[in-house]
Amino acid sequence: MATKKTRYETKIMCKVCQCETWHNVLNKAFSGYNDEESGIWEENTFYTLQCLGCDNVCLLNQYIFSENTNPETGNPDVQKFIYPSPYKGDREPIDRIYDAPKNVSLVYGETIKAFNSGLMILAGIGVRSIIEAISIEQKIVVWGIETKIKEMVKQNIITVEGAKLLRLVKDIGNITAHEIKKQHHDDLALCIDIVEGVIRTLYILPKEAEHTRKIIDGKWTRC
Repeated sequence: MATKKTRYETKIMCKVCQCETWHNVLNKAFSGYNDEESGIWEENTFYTLQCLGCDNVCLLNQYIFSENTNPETGNPDVQKFIYPSPYKGDREPIDRIYDAPKNVSLVYGETIKAFNSGLMILAGIGVRSIIEAISIEQKIVVWGIETKIKEMVKQNIITVEGAKLLRLVKDIGNITAHEIKKQHHDDLALCIDIVEGVIRTLYILPKEAEHTRKIIDGKWTRC
């Protein structure tokens, strides 16, 4: 249990102040798992924080996964998620987005921030960039986003119907980027829904299923 006088290590975005401020740590809790057989582990540290500027309270999840490493240092990256989202709007990131590869998670997170802040041009470019990030992680090396979508179908990474949905995201992203045209909130919300579906299918659900399989097989127990 942390004391109210303990200050969190860095400034974080405050939903009320709408800027990065210092926060006191009101409470701290830890959870995680360690698979000794594979050497894979994760750590979740949860902080209840109170803004020193306006007294607003939020929850910060500091997440470390052994497989998400910094290529320069070789150390696991520390990812931080704030609930509720401190950015304007009410769209929360999907659960366990940290199970997605680092670059996919990074581009997705910045797209959500832009969307919630009303930055629709940046959000429109962002949804298209998420497709590019997924293509890189899936080792799709062909040129052009349309060709990459076709290649993902060919490799059974996405379905034909899924490709139709990604083409909508691609078209909206292209119009935004090439014509600098602001897109409607509802159209971008749909695009985010589509890319979230792909992220869940490729990265989040397989890891959740893997954990559940280990529980069924008696190799791991929940905390």
